[in-house]
Amino acid sequence: MYKFIRVTGLTLMFGLAQLNLATAQTAPQGTVHRQLSLQQAIDQALADNPNLAIAEAERDIAGSYSKAASGPLWPRLDFQAGYIRSNDPVFVFGTKLRQGRFGPEDFDLQELNNPAAIDDWSTAFGLRWSLLDPKIWTGRSSAKNQAEAANWAAVRTREATVLVTRSLYYRAQTATAQLEAANASLEAAEATLDSFRKRHERGLLTDADLLQAEAELAAARARQSAVASSRIDALQDLGLHLGLSSDTLPEPTDELASPESIRQREFNPEERADLRALSAAADAASDAKSQATMAYVPAIDLLAQYATYGTDPLSFDGENWTVGVQLRWNVFSGFGRSAEGQRASLEKRIATIEYEQALRDAKSELDQAERAVRSAQLQVEASGTASAAAEAGQQLMRRRFDEGLATATDLLQAEARATAMRQGAINALANYHMAVARLDFVRSQSN
Repeated sequence: MYKFIRVTGLTLMFGLAQLNLATAQTAPQGTVHRQLSLQQAIDQALADNPNLAIAEAERDIAGSYSKAASGPLWPRLDFQAGYIRSNDPVFVFGTKLRQGRFGPEDFDLQELNNPAAIDDWSTAFGLRWSLLDPKIWTGRSSAKNQAEAANWAAVRTREATVLVTRSLYYRAQTATAQLEAANASLEAAEATLDSFRKRHERGLLTDADLLQAEAELAAARARQSAVASSRIDALQDLGLHLGLSSDTLPEPTDELASPESIRQREFNPEERADLRALSAAADAASDAKSQATMAYVPAIDLLAQYATYGTDPLSFDGENWTVGVQLRWNVFSGFGRSAEGQRASLEKRIATIEYEQALRDAKSELDQAERAVRSAQLQVEASGTASAAAEAGQQLMRRRFDEGLATATDLLQAEARATAMRQGAINALANYHMAVARLDFVRSQSN
């Protein structure tokens, strides 16, 4: 509600000076205006939003780690091929044995001590399989839960992207509606000033009445300029969020719709994507703690190898195979495992606390969001009623003024009241839509 006072010449000069400083803000030359509906804006944000792209990349990275953690559970098959030429006595003796060319003459002491150089072309296939390694199993489970946490985090980022898009779109819609209201108020102020001038020329109004009308016109122009500037800012913020180029401004094609009844449904906060991400992170931390404990447990590996040896690449003079089972047990590692266990235990505790706190916050957020929507609905109803009443009061006051039953101040106050109430109704409707968007985000259940 604007407070009205009778203006003096000094006040009018100040108002006109402010008007000269507050020039109308328009988009820069060369700007491309792109019309978008709310759904098109959401689709654009989901396609080009950098935060969402980063979250999805982090999800894919975590998925790659999960796949890599499963690798040690599969048999490992290696292939080797090589060539060696040497006159080292031990190498020559062993190579002849592997190639199957060792004979009685090779026992000659002179030949044993000073053998001639020999060529060895070898190929080998090696198999290693961890039959029993609990540390690998728990590590795989931890990586899998980390991947799940990253996946749910990406889902929540997607939902947050939709929320931000809706909020920025509603802000742009609000700015557009406010600009339309400011333009209407400016036209009304111009019409009122024109009417006052005619009456002033006939001696029906005083100089103070005319000055007051001129001041109200200056104020209307200043408001229109400020609203136009705010609208450009809102459109630029929306375009930046959508990933549009700096010379492209999105123009909302949808209008702020009237409130609708909010559909009630059962809500389980544990099904929210961010809480599922925290739950998976807590499970991953628990698995990491188990992995540190399993480092004390022995592991059993299966070993197998098949190799061929020859004097040239195309010959297989000798071949052999090896099969065995190996026990691995790290008895002591300088207290490294105990420190790792302590760290994992603390990380598990932190993750558990974060999940429990987030669960409590989610329930509180739901109550707050529902109250905000109900309050916004009441504000829309109240401001709509007040705006309609102020509009009717303005029209009535204009008729009374034309009939000489109301003063110029009464008319100017009625017009200002109608403008304020109209702006309040627009803001209340925008706040309602933003509250609904927040409620949808809070009680979003991802499957």
